Amino acid sequence: MQDWKQLYDDKPAARGGYSAAAMDHFMNPRNVGVLEDPDGVGSFGDPSCGDFLELTLRLEGETIADIKFRVHGCPGAISTSSALTCMVKGKTLPYALNMTDDDVVGHLGGIPENKKHCSLLGVQALRAAVADAILMRTLVDHGVVKSKADYRAMQQSQASCSTLEHSCDGSCGFPAPETGGNQEQA
Repeated sequence: MQDWKQLYDDKPAARGGYSAAAMDHFMNPRNVGVLEDPDGVGSFGDPSCGDFLELTLRLEGETIADIKFRVHGCPGAISTSSALTCMVKGKTLPYALNMTDDDVVGHLGGIPENKKHCSLLGVQALRAAVADAILMRTLVDHGVVKSKADYRAMQQSQASCSTLEHSCDGSCGFPAPETGGNQEQA
């Protein structure tokens, strides 16, 4: 008896228009899960009505040292999310930020035309995760928050950054609170 995976590999039409590489990423997704204590978290999509993706990443300097994803979606969403994580792991932030949905689809050797929008999930979630990591790093570096843990707690409480007490020299761009902080007395 023939292996069922081989049946898909041998007959492109049986794959529903997905390339062998896309089917491989769907059947054997890479980098699945959530990183503990990530530097960046990004999500994209609408969990109430369809495809939704969450990416977590860890940086070493300006390089994506590790990246993981969780997705709720179709084979296109799963395969493109898996492929994207493989494409950017070990790469620099500028490389990752220049990634397009066409790059992901090209890497997979194509996906059905009506599923190409799925590749946007990964690209948009990646950009959100990188932006989150940069924001967290900036807020910690400028003393707006003391640590990554404080930043995550701030996110959880949905506190406004402008209401946080901090004591930087004002270079962070966030206003000092009305009382305390780094305001000069006249």
